[in-house]
Amino acid sequence: MTWLLLASVHDESARWLADRLPNGGLAPLQVVTDADLLGATWRHRIDDAGASTRVDLADGRVIDSAEVRGTLNRLTHVPPELVSALVIEDRTYAHQELSALVLSWLASLPGPVVNPPSPRGLCGAWRPPAEWAVLASEAGLCPAPVRVDATADPALAPAGWQPWPPFAPVAESVIVVGEEVFADRELDAATMDACRCLAVRAATPLLGLAFAGESLVGATPLPDVRTGDDLVAALVALLDPP
Repeated sequence: MTWLLLASVHDESARWLADRLPNGGLAPLQVVTDADLLGATWRHRIDDAGASTRVDLADGRVIDSAEVRGTLNRLTHVPPELVSALVIEDRTYAHQELSALVLSWLASLPGPVVNPPSPRGLCGAWRPPAEWAVLASEAGLCPAPVRVDATADPALAPAGWQPWPPFAPVAESVIVVGEEVFADRELDAATMDACRCLAVRAATPLLGLAFAGESLVGATPLPDVRTGDDLVAALVALLDPP
């Protein structure tokens, strides 16, 4: 049995965690980056019994879903290099098909998955600023005002406004890890509960939140987790529950 850490090859937080999660008890730990998917061979089966996947990586490692105990998922996309050998006209379609395969694989992994995939994103749903603001307000937080241009593409942030795309770097003030809340300042109980509530509503057990004063100004499922052993222990508890 093994645990998985899935991330971008450029994810420094993932590399930091890869050195610490095994010491916390998540051993063996397989680290698979988006670059490792290049040249991989897939066997993905879906039937009445469920889904199973075997991925033979180019470096010789084998990732068998039947052997996975838990997954920390920080994958954001399927690398476009996977389809670079195809003619240009076929690349978009092929990339969409490969993204669907990876999404199905992530959705079928057994054990805890932090963060679970969504049809709107491999490590959780991409949400436009207004949707994050609504979720935050419903959770009991005070989101910063969001200006929406009705004439603009609703999938894009309005010009001149700093967006909340979940994959953009934010200077996290708070990181939620399941029921644990880690903050760079003291928070009252109501605010901590609201942060937990937002993570639940967003189906994002590992969630980074950025505050300006009392206003929430950013959210990301890819927080910089290089804060200390307590956060690592909280992740271990999520991925290896009693």
